[in-house]
Formats: sequence, structure tokens, C-alpha cells
Amino acid sequence: MSDVVQVDVTLLGRQFTIGTPSDERATLEQAVRLLADKIDTIQAGGRVMDADKVAIMAALNIAHDLLKVKVGDGGLEMATIQRKIHTMSEAADQALSASQQKLF
Repeated sequence: MSDVVQVDVTLLGRQFTIGTPSDERATLEQAVRLLADKIDTIQAGGRVMDADKVAIMAALNIAHDLLKVKVGDGGLEMATIQRKIHTMSEAADQALSASQQKLF
């Protein structure tokens, strides 16, 4: 069983600490880079949007891309996909929570 490591990441100018099995750290970091790239692409579009809207749009773009990927027979393993989605969902939830706390 892998040890869990804490990985500090920054998305939308906010710091997050995410726990992940040590042997999956590289995959988590790759997921963070993917999400950060999607966020950058959305922000480069020129429209000014709140951080929560940017995070939701990035998550939707990634989910859409993921649904286009063939699963099975040489495709991605479903457990791997579910872990990636869960990790990204947690990061989006934390970003939305931080954004909402500033409103109230």
C-alpha cells in the first residue's frame, strides 16, 4: 500500500494541499497542469469571469475531453479516470468554497 503524500498546488491564485498516494504524485501533478492550462486558456479568452466560473468552465472542458476518450481495450483504466475526476472535483470545490467565503 502506498504512503499518502501531501502535495501543495496553486490554482487561480489559491493554494491547495491535496493528499495522494506517493506513487500517484506525478499523475496528480499532471492533472494540476492540465487544469491550470485549461484555466489559462479560458482566462486568455478576454472575458472577465469570477474564479468560480472559470473553475467550472475548466472542469466542464476537461470532463468533455474525458468523455471523448475511448475507455477499455487499450484505453484508460476506469479507476484511474475516477481518481482524476475526484481529485479535480476536490480542487474545484475548494476554489469555489474559497470564492464563496469572500462573498459573505
